Amino acid sequence: MVIRPRLAVPIALAILAACRTPAHPVAIDPALSALVPAATVALAGVDLDRLRASPLYAKLPAAARAFLEPFGHAHYVLVASTGVELLTIARGVVPGATQLAPDLALSGAGNLVAAATAAHPPAGILAPAESVAAARPIWVAVRGGVALPLEGNLANVNNLLRGAEYVTLALHPGDPTQLEMVARCPTPEAALRFEQSFRAMVSLAAATNARQPPAASVLESIRVRREERVLHVSLSAPLDAFAKLLF
Repeated sequence: MVIRPRLAVPIALAILAACRTPAHPVAIDPALSALVPAATVALAGVDLDRLRASPLYAKLPAAARAFLEPFGHAHYVLVASTGVELLTIARGVVPGATQLAPDLALSGAGNLVAAATAAHPPAGILAPAESVAAARPIWVAVRGGVALPLEGNLANVNNLLRGAEYVTLALHPGDPTQLEMVARCPTPEAALRFEQSFRAMVSLAAATNARQPPAASVLESIRVRREERVLHVSLSAPLDAFAKLLF
């Protein structure tokens, strides 16, 4: 493999980051996190080995399987979004991707591939992402105040994000399936408004799914707890019910 000169420095930095012993334990592979573009506003991580071994994998819809198909020989993937464009950063071999090293691959928008491999400061989204990545094999961290390209009822998520500094989600894809959400807000008052809006969304969803007992039972399992500026949400539900509600 021939490494182009412009990639030599970022690749060397990534290798050094992966080999050195960090001062503090990190949850995200440093070789991957070093490639997250600074403009990233939403970052997701999937431990592909653990997902494929979980009971949730067989329940995934066709669209999710199609997205994961190119990563059949990868072990872990980060999905970085600027709110408009996506970049995937994978530990493994990904057909058609920019293979920076035998087990390190980038794919997505060309300008984001360039941004990832150029010298850049650490992405701000990594701090909240690190706080949640160790907990579960599937996680998401989103910066507050951004508008994601969501449609339908999911567009209401952007209303919640306006009042938060960041929101994280962590999923355990077992049976029962467990989901935790943490929303950190700038003030206790903002956290209260976030809680009220979130509870209203859950109530609307419960009313919509009132005639669907499995979905209704999942929504009823949601627990909400607020501590000053932080809102904690959790649920634990049978896998089949969770999959029907989500997919």
